[in-house]
Amino acid sequence: MKHLNWKKIYLILGGFIALCWFIIRVIPKPSRANYPCQRAAFPIASAFVIWFTSLVSSTLFFLKFKKNLKDNKLAYAFLFLFLFGISSLFYIATTPVNKLFAFNTSNYIRVPWDASIRTNAQTSNVITTFDEVSVVKSSISNVADIDFDEIESLVRESVEQAGGLGAIVSNGDYVVLKPNLVEMPPIPSPEYKEVGGIATDWRVVKAVAKMVRELNPDGKIYIIESSSAISTREVLDYYNYTTDNFPEVDQIVALEDSCGVFEDYGDSNLEKLYLDNNIRLYPDEEKPNLTPEFYINKIYNNADVVISIPVLKNHKVAIITGGVKNVAIGMAPPNIYGMSETFFGKWTKIDHGIENLNKWLHDFYMLKPVDFVVIDGLQGFDHGPTGLDELTMEEMQHNMKLIISGKKALSVDAVCGNIMSLDPTYANYMVYLDKEQYGVGTINSKFIRIKGEKMLDIREVFPHNEEVVLNAIYDDYNPPNIEVTSTVIDENIVTFYLEYDNDLDKVELKVNGTLIDQIGIDNFGSLSFEIDEDLLPVENLTLISSDRFYNETEIFLDYSAISENENSLAKLNQNFPNPFLNSTNISFELLNPVYARLYISDLNGNIIETLVDEKLSAGNHQYKWNGYAKTGTYIYSLEIEGNTISKRMIKK
Repeated sequence: MKHLNWKKIYLILGGFIALCWFIIRVIPKPSRANYPCQRAAFPIASAFVIWFTSLVSSTLFFLKFKKNLKDNKLAYAFLFLFLFGISSLFYIATTPVNKLFAFNTSNYIRVPWDASIRTNAQTSNVITTFDEVSVVKSSISNVADIDFDEIESLVRESVEQAGGLGAIVSNGDYVVLKPNLVEMPPIPSPEYKEVGGIATDWRVVKAVAKMVRELNPDGKIYIIESSSAISTREVLDYYNYTTDNFPEVDQIVALEDSCGVFEDYGDSNLEKLYLDNNIRLYPDEEKPNLTPEFYINKIYNNADVVISIPVLKNHKVAIITGGVKNVAIGMAPPNIYGMSETFFGKWTKIDHGIENLNKWLHDFYMLKPVDFVVIDGLQGFDHGPTGLDELTMEEMQHNMKLIISGKKALSVDAVCGNIMSLDPTYANYMVYLDKEQYGVGTINSKFIRIKGEKMLDIREVFPHNEEVVLNAIYDDYNPPNIEVTSTVIDENIVTFYLEYDNDLDKVELKVNGTLIDQIGIDNFGSLSFEIDEDLLPVENLTLISSDRFYNETEIFLDYSAISENENSLAKLNQNFPNPFLNSTNISFELLNPVYARLYISDLNGNIIETLVDEKLSAGNHQYKWNGYAKTGTYIYSLEIEGNTISKRMIKK
């Protein structure tokens, strides 16, 4: 049994099933032949029929040849030999079409991911350089009610929050906008043209186009797309990608119309690109012409700026489809990597088995990484890329109302994975791309800051029928446990001493409500942050700790209650020395005899020691505190007739 070619058996069964599916669905209602799923099934079923017919006919012709040769009927014998040859050629020519059914995930092997590689490369346990991913959400309850003005507002807010396009787009640039219009919905009715979830809402792309045109009044803006199987122009028209809707855009390009002649590897519309041997992963023997080079469309490759604008959804093989996969498959020229001149299914020439598809995504993306990503998360869609026949569109939609943006596609996609409760470390192509030297982003949450919405408030489970996706879904929504044992503020340096569990992944800090541009990523027992002078004096601190799934917990330390103002009854002096190592002196002056209480407390208000609690005479008083406590910041307070004076002191 181990010598059986199970893959071939599965593929033959797939062809037979496609034929049966087409017949069962179309014969009772011929109009169904126009459905995208039937148009996709038809060439597969046709190829199976041609393959099976050629197999049977070649066998019969060969038997006829042998019989006529035996009967000395040479003319008939050679006629059947000729027919046998023709049938055999058809059989051989159609056999590779079996790759149509190679969406095989049964051989999935998870590529190991080591978070420590990037972490250990840092020179400090507090970093100042990291990727920012912006997530904004509409307040409108139903995504179907969101109009263009609201979408444009969301896109602008998200893009600006992620750093904006100003440093990316210059006047005179040639800019490519790449949406994801994989195909039309199973029933291409008007209500799914916008916020359907399968394809990028045209209004999101228009909002991006307007922003680009404002920065680039004299340059060129192209929208380029390639559908998964049928005419891209037809799909563009269905989803309202027309010149009337995009006056900001110079041209809307269907990729198959700009790549030249089918299977012409030397076409002038294409360029050959190579990756170094130490980068390239996809096997050369799986490429159409069995050579190391990749082919890429010149319009796309020559762009000064590429902005990827996909939709928020999962994928039956890649697990997460976003800014990376949108171009890594979408921009592969269909005349080279498609099945035929009219059927552009790239799974026929690009191995979509889980091992090689992930390698392809890594390789093709590295040919030309994008410059910015804007994710249409308005709807959100599960059972991607195109849904499950047994479910209605509404059952697969999520009403997310999100726009997600960022400069590094891999980091944006990692955040999108978490929004869908998908662990990015299960997506092999994302693991392959997570190399600091690549500069395309990371899946390591230590090096990603989410700006805007909190993960806890937006995350949902995006289900799928494929086991490889189900395995990537996590249900860990508990934040890490963390305790601040002490805090030291020395001029503009604040140091936290922490106790924590193994789930702690990173620590961020707000000073007086402002999130500072530093992240603690390792050795959390002692973390020191440098505070800008414009945030001094410190009134409060908020420590934000999270695990690798962005589950957060916050600890608020209030300094505003610590009053250093004097009153008319007493004067409290600053302790000396301060900071101190073993002991310090605390003095105060009473204007009248009065009952006084002097005590030491931590930042949480817990009283550590009371130095005096009695009626004292007027005049100066001094007490020594031996400081039997951990290193940190402490408060000493003088309480007189219901009034309290407090000051801070630091134990080294």
